[in-house]
Amino acid sequence: MTETRPYKPSWVDATIDWVSSLKIPPVVFYVLLYMVSVFLINLTLWLEGYQDWWVWHNYVFFDVIWLPLALGYIHFMERVARRSIEDIRPALGLSANEFDAIRYRFVTLPFWPVLIITLLGLGVGLYFSFQSRSVDMASTILWSLISSQGYTFLPLWLYVAYRHVSQIDSLYKRVTKLNLFNLQPLYGLARVAMVVGIFLILVVNINFFNETYYGSITQTPETTYLITVGGIAAAVAVFVIPVLGIHRKIEKDKNTLLAENAEQINGLRNEIQKDMEGRNFKNIDGLEKGLSALLKVRESVGAIPTWPWSPGTLRSFASAIMLPLIVWLLQRVLTPLVALP
Repeated sequence: MTETRPYKPSWVDATIDWVSSLKIPPVVFYVLLYMVSVFLINLTLWLEGYQDWWVWHNYVFFDVIWLPLALGYIHFMERVARRSIEDIRPALGLSANEFDAIRYRFVTLPFWPVLIITLLGLGVGLYFSFQSRSVDMASTILWSLISSQGYTFLPLWLYVAYRHVSQIDSLYKRVTKLNLFNLQPLYGLARVAMVVGIFLILVVNINFFNETYYGSITQTPETTYLITVGGIAAAVAVFVIPVLGIHRKIEKDKNTLLAENAEQINGLRNEIQKDMEGRNFKNIDGLEKGLSALLKVRESVGAIPTWPWSPGTLRSFASAIMLPLIVWLLQRVLTPLVALP
């Protein structure tokens, strides 16, 4: 069956497909892209005498990270999205054609918006890069060309993240086959929200590390802390808000089951009470077994989680938030100790 194509795919999709077709893992490609970028800029600095040979310019390591990081993370995010949309398929109850259209929109970026964001971001990035650097040296021109990609790929990532997050809630609303005893199909989309949130945490922590250890004329320490806290808060919102709708639906269905179960338990309890009062012990044993079964059902229903997060997803997101905090606290505690005579 031919997949429905409501619009032309973007150059980002074509690039991801090309990287995926290589004989090396995608992560190796993006690491190599980063290493080559760092080396080429430092090589031009060495050749022009700006740096002594094999003395690496530290700020280059940070300044060129956005191109491989953002594009590589978009690649990873799209791979998670492809798996996740397949996971939820049984719960949607759609025809093959309807699902193909939804899948295409979820995993494929539209051509024109991506191209416009790319060109605008590149233009802004080149403008600010050349404003802050001299254009009479090959090293600064190359450095500006590569570092300015951050103005392109970070907005692109935000656009991709927005598309996924906005569609997650919409897809959850279309769930027609909710089985409280098998929530596995719902976990995939929550993983996508987690991936989006973790990238926000990663970005603000890279910024925090850069501002703390290299310093900047654009951010005060207070601004750096504010950006970090704001980024983590945004990550939590991205992780929670898209699943609020399905959380309420699960909770409602769970409460309905518990209410039905309570009525059944109360009915059996009344029958047992009635037989006890009438000295009719013939059905007592069967009624007690039924009551025991209903209580076990109640226990199992009560244990059903109402958030569509697998334990692994929740742990991964919590670790992403806590690890930078732990590192920062250790740094604050250990630095004075190391400084002691």
